[in-house]
Amino acid sequence: MEITHLSPSPAQPGSAGSRNTPDPLGEYSFEDMFTAKTMALEKGHAEPSPPRAADVPVLPHGPVSPTGAAAAYQRQQENALPGHNQTTQSDTGWAAYKDDQLLSNPGGDHYLLEQKKVTREAPDTFISRLGKNIADAVGNIKNFFQNLFFGAKTHYRDEQNQIREGQRKGLIGSLIELVKDLGSALSLGNWRPDGEPEPRGLSERMIFAADKLREAIGGDLIGGAGGSLNQMAEDLILAGWNLVEVVPDATIGNFPAGRKLTTTIFDNGQVAIDYLTDVMPLGEAWLRVHAPDLQQGEMPILYNLKLPERFPEDERWHHIRNTPFRKKIETVGSLLADLLTLKLAGQIAGSSEKRR
Repeated sequence: MEITHLSPSPAQPGSAGSRNTPDPLGEYSFEDMFTAKTMALEKGHAEPSPPRAADVPVLPHGPVSPTGAAAAYQRQQENALPGHNQTTQSDTGWAAYKDDQLLSNPGGDHYLLEQKKVTREAPDTFISRLGKNIADAVGNIKNFFQNLFFGAKTHYRDEQNQIREGQRKGLIGSLIELVKDLGSALSLGNWRPDGEPEPRGLSERMIFAADKLREAIGGDLIGGAGGSLNQMAEDLILAGWNLVEVVPDATIGNFPAGRKLTTTIFDNGQVAIDYLTDVMPLGEAWLRVHAPDLQQGEMPILYNLKLPERFPEDERWHHIRNTPFRKKIETVGSLLADLLTLKLAGQIAGSSEKRR
């Protein structure tokens, strides 16, 4: 039997097809959908898992060819490829922020960082749930030691929404760079271990020395060594958080509702931990908020607020989507952290004077 096109089934009174908002599946017969799926399978695509409401491909109204219907199933399959996630390039606000944070450290129930993919379903068996928690804890402890030396790996989404791998600065590595940059500055460019061109004349050497001093203090000491200490503390906190998740996963996690509740609480909790450590002094967000642009005369806070969402030219912004939502919450959090730090410093100074 040759099929020339697929036509919508006539709508019956009181059926879904008679409403103003048609049901995407109700307008097509079972034979129509079966034919479209068969054509997709004949082209080499694996059969998709049973669709949820959000995954149902919406077919166009009116006559549609089998090729067009098969293309709809192909798009459904592409959405399930590794690295694809509901968070897209156009997402802003909480969804993009949460996705960025769960990509940055092991822990998200749907996030398999070593495989660079996000799964649609969290682990559902007893062994897989507990194994994921323990593996995430081990991963964060491993990151602690890597950040102690030359920096751990991190993950982020590029402009094509694909998961990529990045590299943090480590404490020992930053201190080594500090020595090299200070040596280059103090020697006025006569010692250049990073391989820069030799400056000519006194004016070029003075400019070179000033740039190296700024890089040594801002990049190596504050951003590198200080940021690594902050990240190491975050690694240990997250490792403990992963181990705590073992308890609910081993109990209420045996039920679907319990698994969903556990994932929601601990994924959001990881994002909260990440946020609090980021906005603390020397944290990643704190460094971005307090970064100036001396060449353009941009002041701290304002400089970060004026930057675009994507700013790969500077490593401090390279691994994030600097959305308006992120800018707001990180600016507020960093300024509150400044006030808290000043208050604690005042209390410590007052206590020292009383002891005298």
